[in-house]
Amino acid sequence: MRNPPLLALVALLTGSAVSAQPIEPVEVLPTGETQPQAAAVAGALRDVALWVTPDGGSDGLVLTAYGDFNAGLTTFGLDGTRVDLEADGPSYAVAVHDGFPLGNDTVTLVLSALEGGVVAYRLAEQGADRVQRIGPVTFDPATTFGGQQSLALYRDPGSGRFHLFKAGIRYIEQFELSGQGGAVSATRVRIVDTGTTSPTISGLVVDEQSGRLFAMLVGEGLWRYGIAPDAGSEGKQVAWQGDGGRLGSTLGRLALYRAGTTAEGYLLAADPARSAYNVFERSSEVYVGSFAVVENPDENLAGARNPLAVAVVSRTVGTDFQGGILVAHNAQGAPENLLVMPWGAVADAFDPPLRGSTGQADGGTNDGGTDAGAFDAGPPVSPPGKPPVSSNGGDGCSCAAASVPASALFALLALALTGRRRRS
Repeated sequence: MRNPPLLALVALLTGSAVSAQPIEPVEVLPTGETQPQAAAVAGALRDVALWVTPDGGSDGLVLTAYGDFNAGLTTFGLDGTRVDLEADGPSYAVAVHDGFPLGNDTVTLVLSALEGGVVAYRLAEQGADRVQRIGPVTFDPATTFGGQQSLALYRDPGSGRFHLFKAGIRYIEQFELSGQGGAVSATRVRIVDTGTTSPTISGLVVDEQSGRLFAMLVGEGLWRYGIAPDAGSEGKQVAWQGDGGRLGSTLGRLALYRAGTTAEGYLLAADPARSAYNVFERSSEVYVGSFAVVENPDENLAGARNPLAVAVVSRTVGTDFQGGILVAHNAQGAPENLLVMPWGAVADAFDPPLRGSTGQADGGTNDGGTDAGAFDAGPPVSPPGKPPVSSNGGDGCSCAAASVPASALFALLALALTGRRRRS
């Protein structure tokens, strides 16, 4: 005789396993936007960095890289108005970090990646000329710049030395920076061979506190590596791209939200194909969910469609940006622009809410923090041609809506059958 309750249980559990799919993005409303001039930024927006005053003030700057010959490093205030334009030609990436020793000064360093090199600037907290040009960074003669796509800065807390990661085609190069004599020079200390067959590494971000470098490899997904100069090329894949993974068919930039003084927070990954941003736990690298920045008709603001770029800080700035600031990219704008909103709006959109800022200063950076420590890059794995097998069956994701494990299903079936035999 058939056992209807048993069959119903099997159907329920099997259906739960099959139906576990990525959760739809939660929606977040922007509160402001940048106002670029079409004549100056006619090309595509390539990257964005976010800086706020390190003393807990209410000032901040949005630094952008536009790929137009009339543009370059374009800077906006938090209210969206343009503050400065360094027309050095097309810019492909931008990075910012406080505390860089330049000659006899300590400055906030900004780097802009151009077609044939990297140009350095310093930020002034006051005055009309907020972005001041230092000059081209001097690299080793063997350094090449073809296809460069991403930059990331970090400072070693033990030695105080600054490092630059520069990525483009397959390789991530690591340089030690010097500001002696009032100029910026870079000495290469490491080459990371990602092994990817794709021509592009679309995003980099450094977690100084835990010693991790995250890289977005187009055609592969999200990987992490150690940040020490002797860490080698071994890494670990965090998330897969395309079918069976948490990432869409096209990949964008990365940013890091640090929640207070702890190692908690979130890794954000732009997902242009889905017009969304994926969220991963900072410490565990577990997938949390995703959010989309949607149209705010009350403020006459468009949504972030096909976003490539993202920037975030965790410090509350003034009264308008509780919990920090998120900057999202609208690639469908004419011209392309950025949407600004408090991090609290993102955190509150999730259920339960995401962590917010405790007010701890993050060094004024959008992607690194200022504290590093020892970190093992994880079990050695093969280059991207052979993805490692994960504990969840090799699909590379830690699902927010997890399916019922097969072992639990068989255990319940065995229990039900045992009960039936006993009743017989």
